[in-house]
Amino acid sequence: MRIGRKRKRRDRGDLPLEDVASRITAYVYGNIIVLATLIPLSREDAQSGWSFWIVLGASATTFLAHTFAESVGFRVRSDHRLSREEARDELRNSMPVLTSGVFPAAVLGLAALFGAPGEWAQLAAEIYVIVRLGLTGVIVARIRKQPSSLRMILSGVGVAVVAAGIAVAKILVGH
Repeated sequence: MRIGRKRKRRDRGDLPLEDVASRITAYVYGNIIVLATLIPLSREDAQSGWSFWIVLGASATTFLAHTFAESVGFRVRSDHRLSREEARDELRNSMPVLTSGVFPAAVLGLAALFGAPGEWAQLAAEIYVIVRLGLTGVIVARIRKQPSSLRMILSGVGVAVVAAGIAVAKILVGH
C-alpha cells in the first residue's frame, strides 16, 4: 500500500501494483492456511459439522491477524495513522485470506447438513483449494493484462506444489 495516496475508486485492472501484490499475497497465504486446516480434519469432524466451524474460524481469525499485521507494517512505513480510506484498502487487500475459506467451509457445512460422506466433502474442499493455488499464475497474468501462457500455468502449478508442501510442513511442525 502506498503511503498517503489519494485515489479514486477504480476497476481491478487499474489497481496500483502494490495493492495487486498485496492481494495475491493474501490469496496465496489464505489458501495455504485453509489447506493446512483441512488436511488434519477427520471424517467425523466433517460429518458432525465441526469442520465447517474450524475452517470458517481459521479463515476469519487469519484474516483479522493478517489485516492487523498489515496495519502495523503500515505504521512502520509511515509517520501517520491509517486514514479511513487506507484502512478500507487494507481490509480489501486482505479479503482473499477470508474468501479462501468460504467455499471449503460451505462444502463441509452442506455435507454435514445433508449427511454426505465426510471424507468426500473434505476431499472436495482440499481439491478446490489446490486448484485455486494452481490458478495463481493465470490470475497474475490476468491482473497484468497479459495472455495466459504455458509458463504462467506452470508457475501456478509450482505455487500449488510449494504451497501444499508448506501446508504439510505447518501441520507436521504445528500439530
